[in-house]
Amino acid sequence: MKNNNFLLKEIKDKMNKILYYYKNKMSQIRIGKANTEMLDDMTVEYYKKKVPLYHLSSIEVINSKTILIKPWEKNNLSIIEKSIIKSNIGIIPINNGKFIKLVIPSLTEERRKEIIKRNNLKLEKAKISLRNLRKDYKKKIMKEFSEKDLMEKYKKDVHEATKEYIYKIEKIFEKKNQEILPT
Repeated sequence: MKNNNFLLKEIKDKMNKILYYYKNKMSQIRIGKANTEMLDDMTVEYYKKKVPLYHLSSIEVINSKTILIKPWEKNNLSIIEKSIIKSNIGIIPINNGKFIKLVIPSLTEERRKEIIKRNNLKLEKAKISLRNLRKDYKKKIMKEFSEKDLMEKYKKDVHEATKEYIYKIEKIFEKKNQEILPT
């Protein structure tokens, strides 16, 4: 570590990765509205390899409750359908022989509360990741710098960056929960 700018850039790059991962996971949560991001991690067994669903088909939202999956090759319909069923996303695929339609069911109050509970766990995991990163960087600072004033300044900068990113993930969390439990 040569200076504070390098240190802050390095930790913020790592914090951005945590933020991006958290944002991605939150966007995949099914909230009763059609959203193609909920299928981003879905894979299909294709010639004995796991292949992302979007490599084998186009995926589009046709209205607020329906997603349409059009395979590039018609013979992939059944393997895509099986993968959706195995994925446990809670949606029964409708295969009409040309495409697969996913109709997103409305959320029950119980399901909404369950999703919020899981969101709380994801929020806590993201905060823990950020705090662990802060802890690691404070150790690095103590090893690299001998001047007490400089050491304290860098620790403070790392602490402020951590607070900033915790605030960002809390905002994502609040926004998602408002979508799930509209007031």
